[in-house]
This record gives sequence, C-alpha cells and structure tokens, in this order.
Amino acid sequence: MSEREVLGFSVAADRLWALVGSGQDPDDLLGKEPGAVADLDFHLAHTWPGMTTAQLAGDVLAGRLDEQHAGDVTRVLVPLLGAVGIPVYDQQAIWLQETMALAWRPVFTALGLTTLAGLWETSNVAWPWPRGTQPRSTWPVVTELAPPALAAVAAEFGALTGSGGPEWQAALPDAVFVDTDGDPLDDIDDAREELAEHLDLLAAWVARVPAGDSLILVMDGDQ
Repeated sequence: MSEREVLGFSVAADRLWALVGSGQDPDDLLGKEPGAVADLDFHLAHTWPGMTTAQLAGDVLAGRLDEQHAGDVTRVLVPLLGAVGIPVYDQQAIWLQETMALAWRPVFTALGLTTLAGLWETSNVAWPWPRGTQPRSTWPVVTELAPPALAAVAAEFGALTGSGGPEWQAALPDAVFVDTDGDPLDDIDDAREELAEHLDLLAAWVARVPAGDSLILVMDGDQ
C-alpha cells in the first residue's frame, strides 16, 4: 500500500544552516537519534550503495554537498533535526494512505486553514544549500513554517476549535474526499476519521513549538 510519512520538528532555523560546514563530529550529533540513523542507513543501502548516514552527515558538516544525490543529502536532515531541534510528533508520525494524501490541501481550505493549505507539501527549504535558494530536491518535501506563518496557522486552528467549535468530522463535507480524478474515495467515513486524527496531531504539533522557533515538516515515502 502506498503511503507517506510526515514528521514535525521545532527548531531555530539558524541552527540548521549553522551545521553546514561547521566541522562538528557527526557521531556526537547522530548518537542522539539512533532510530533515524538506522532508517536512513537502510534507505541508503538501496539508493546510494557504499554511503552511510554517518558519512553523509560528515560531508554536510564539512560543507561537501553532492547535488547528484540531493534527495538523500536532504534526508540527513531528519536525524540532525532530532539532534539540534525538538521532535514534536511524540513518536507518532502522520501516515497518509494512498489517495488520502491527495485530499489534504482542499480539506485545509474547506476548514479555513488557509495558511496551512498554501504551505502544505511545498518544498521551501533549500538546506543544506544556501538559504533562500531553490531546493535542489523536491522529494522528500521539507516545509518550514516560519514564526509568522506558524502564528497564523495557530490562530486558524484556534478559530476552528475554540469556543465549542466543530469537531473535524462534522466540519468536513463529503465533497472534499476525492481522488485525483475527482471521484469520491471508496470509504469516506474511514477517510474522515483518519484525517480527523491527523488534524488533531497537527494542531498539537503547532502548539508545542516555542515562540521564535520554526516548525519543520518532512514528508517522505511514496510519491
């Protein structure tokens, strides 16, 4: 079954770019995230034989960036984010199953989460290449919700849920649960329940980010 994983991290974005070319010891940083290292090692064995997470992180920390393998270079962000930031997902990632991944943007729009709708699944982080430049890879998708955008998202979630506002399930019309052809999903009730759980998670992630930090969302898996 096709699926995508979304992870969330709170971090001061300046800390991410300060890592590039810093000369820090990759083992000191990666030792804090053994699970993420093991996952990336497994992936690299299939996509970049001979490369390991430690070697790849060492290259980035030394300022050696390989654009030919930009996607995998970007993936080393996850274990490093765990080292210099705060995972806000509490070991519970968001898993998007098959066509459910396609419904999120219209769902956000329908719920009034317009800032999130505009940023969702948008690659706007060039790391480890210079800030403000075009990302060298669009997969995985790395999205920064900088403090102003994060404040707007928090306000939109608050307007939706505050003062006895509607639960996600009741607020979502059936019309938003469609596939790429515009056809209704096979089981709208299951899709509604799954999306409701994930929206609750997203709202919790946003609430956990300290003032001044960004929320970095990393989406990986099947495109």
